[in-house]
Amino acid sequence: MANTTTNMTRNDWRTTTLRLAAVLALACSASAHSWVEQVARIAPNGTLVGVGYPRGYKDRASKGWSDEIPMLRLPATGTAFYTGNEIINKYNFTDKPEFPMLQASAGDSVAFSHHENGHVTLIQNQPHKPRNRGTIYFYGTSQPKAQEKLFDIHLRWNKDGTGGDKRGVLLATRNFDDGQCYQPNHQQIAEARAAKFKTDGASSDKELICQADVKLPSDLKPGSIYTVYWYWDWPDLNEQKIDMEKTNDGLYPWAGSFMRGDAVPNGWNMDIISRNESYASAVDIIITEGKAQLLAATESGAKEAWVAQQDIYSKAVREQMSSNFQVQVGDSGKGDAAAPASGSGPAPVAPSLVATPAKSSASGNGVLTVTRTNTVPPTTLLTTAYRTVQPGESRPTAAVEVKTVTEEVTVTVTAHVPPPTAAAVSSTANTAMPVVTPFRLRRGRRSFALIRD
Repeated sequence: MANTTTNMTRNDWRTTTLRLAAVLALACSASAHSWVEQVARIAPNGTLVGVGYPRGYKDRASKGWSDEIPMLRLPATGTAFYTGNEIINKYNFTDKPEFPMLQASAGDSVAFSHHENGHVTLIQNQPHKPRNRGTIYFYGTSQPKAQEKLFDIHLRWNKDGTGGDKRGVLLATRNFDDGQCYQPNHQQIAEARAAKFKTDGASSDKELICQADVKLPSDLKPGSIYTVYWYWDWPDLNEQKIDMEKTNDGLYPWAGSFMRGDAVPNGWNMDIISRNESYASAVDIIITEGKAQLLAATESGAKEAWVAQQDIYSKAVREQMSSNFQVQVGDSGKGDAAAPASGSGPAPVAPSLVATPAKSSASGNGVLTVTRTNTVPPTTLLTTAYRTVQPGESRPTAAVEVKTVTEEVTVTVTAHVPPPTAAAVSSTANTAMPVVTPFRLRRGRRSFALIRD
């Protein structure tokens, strides 16, 4: 029991423009950290088909960018112990983020991406770390506070939503090392992984970013905002005091448990931990209506099987799709049933995005026409249609037609809706499923963009 950067290209959410030489990676790995870079929805065939960003996201190409912008280290640098007052969300919620929130439906699977930054491929530089390269805990709530204390959430909220103040759940646990990610540093682990996934398009000269794939609760309310806290526990351990082999399964204590006075299992004590270190990010997700039902309607009689061979840079990790819990955390981490959105508690802080029920009809050729009217407050929304890209296949070029959203439009491709004043927007979407393509990010905040292949 456990008690415990990046300017993405426009054509590929998981490809970084940074190309780090091995000597650079070796030099910086001791001080490198990590955080959520992007999030994406996962299609039934395993393709990543949407994009969203964590709170406070800034493009690495922007002036003045540094890792201090996304990074939240707990306890603070230079502090040896947790104080109990650490805040897990560096940035407050806003309904007008500079970069859009992810859109997903209840029960969707979502990929959270993070750079390994040498923590996976350069393990010789940090030999006293857990063998799973640390455990990532995912906590979800529909009732976030403006400032969430780490000690109120971590190992308090449980899977059933009955722990702590009952506002949220332990949504998932994942190893930091997803078993396939690497930096292009030409070290042994990186080279071996690039070779292993070569048939899916992996290259030793191109970073394969890490991901943690998590299934959202099935009872989330359409039009609401669901907040996920990503918390990576990454301590230095005293190898004389703990079985390091068991840390492959995330079996090591969390330093805060001793300071908080928790009952700690396995005879563990504080001297097992030689240095505290952990990191956190916050991600807000717009919950949309009816995706699961629409997929069922459009894919009836069609194969929903995982596509084993496809572009590794836009593909989820299949091994993570069977359960949300890779590291067991007491009884709350057992089983695969979908976690509830939240328990009882105060009213939600995050606003809702109200939508009328969708109307749909299916033609004989398997194309489903969906008409929906949404009331859109000032925010950035994203709707996307895609197709699968095979390993080595060049990605299509696209022409962009821009026009003001003042009329009913047919959306069959990526569309960005800018932050308008609160107003009713009607759209008709004709979606031929299950043709899927990795997204191509087009940034535009003042116009509606139709991207045509």
